[in-house]
Amino acid sequence: MNYIEARRALEGLPSTEVKPGLDRIVRLLEHLGHPEREFPAIHVAGTNGKGSVVAMLSSVLTHAGYRIGRFTSPDLIDFRDRISVDGEWISKKEFSQQVDQILPFLTDTQDPPTLFEVLTAIAFSHFAKRKVDLAVVEVGLGGRYDATNVVQSMLTILTTVGMDHTALLGDTIEKIAWEKAGIAKESVPFIIGDLSPQAEGVAQKECERVGTELVNVTDITLKRSSYGLDFAAYEVGVSSLPKSVKIPLVATYQQENLRLVLKAITELRRGLEIADEAIVSGLASTEWPGRFEVMSREPLIILDGAHNPHAMRALATEVKTFFPQSDKRQLLFGVLADKEYGAMARTLFSLFSRVTLTSSHSPRALPADRLAGIAADMSVDYGLTGSVTEGLATAQARLRPDDALLITGSLTVVREARALLVKKQ
Repeated sequence: MNYIEARRALEGLPSTEVKPGLDRIVRLLEHLGHPEREFPAIHVAGTNGKGSVVAMLSSVLTHAGYRIGRFTSPDLIDFRDRISVDGEWISKKEFSQQVDQILPFLTDTQDPPTLFEVLTAIAFSHFAKRKVDLAVVEVGLGGRYDATNVVQSMLTILTTVGMDHTALLGDTIEKIAWEKAGIAKESVPFIIGDLSPQAEGVAQKECERVGTELVNVTDITLKRSSYGLDFAAYEVGVSSLPKSVKIPLVATYQQENLRLVLKAITELRRGLEIADEAIVSGLASTEWPGRFEVMSREPLIILDGAHNPHAMRALATEVKTFFPQSDKRQLLFGVLADKEYGAMARTLFSLFSRVTLTSSHSPRALPADRLAGIAADMSVDYGLTGSVTEGLATAQARLRPDDALLITGSLTVVREARALLVKKQ
């Protein structure tokens, strides 16, 4: 089986349908000899920020000399980019071999695995084959019943809890927190970010239920000393950590993610050797595309994968900071239909002089004309486009060298726009 054949074999699997439960992933992993038992893992859940935390931690641990597997979702650059070891994507050959092994399960008409479950199994098998020292694993959706919740955790992290995927995770913060806190494991430290009192209460009860410690980040103090389009620098007020660090993730909201990463490092240092030099160089070398990523300077074009109201509110702060002249701001915006797109639009649209509405190729994408009524009600100057290709071309045609264009609303929109922008470079 070659790579094209492997991709075709996966095409019929449910990719937008979520099927809670761990039975299918356990059967897949049993067939592969339980590779998830071959390495310890850092397991990261959360509404926002989990991918950035995974990226920073993976980079630091790689710079510390460990062989690190990384599993993230969704893919942004290439179908294989969510599965990597020390930053190297799984090869097409290895991916094809893994699919070939799993092939008998793909034709199960009674309860076929989802695409995410298959990719999870492939990732864990690849990590075992490459003999990683540990893996940093991002939850796909929720946590408790997510396919990744079979790893042998040495550390678990919950970044944030917000109202997202409410049809699947529940319609209250408490219900969503219960799903996400389900990654907690007995005697494994459970680090939480800046949670609401309701969410933190749920996390505390879950930790008590499974028998583990809830770890807060309140002792990690950071002060942003400088920032620009390339790096944000921070002074660290913890004697056991480097006095200062810088990260190429420049948005203000990354400060809370950095606090989680530094707290995770202090916990990991109880059993792992992680030098200060590795922390500094690893953080500075972090690569995480599509998160306030600068694609052009003149005109300024930035991609950001914000895709829920909480993330949009944080992004709005960055717009005012990095694009101070409101009459020079333009927006290319597209969302998925199952998101709270009304709240997202109302948070962002009024900040821009021109909004171009678009829709990605995703089967979950919201038609752009569904956003038009919101823009009209807000008296926003807007235009409709039927694709990201058309939307980007339309928006760019209006840009002057001193203008700024923000592309956001969904990682599917960011993915398509990024490919077009990279191609032009």
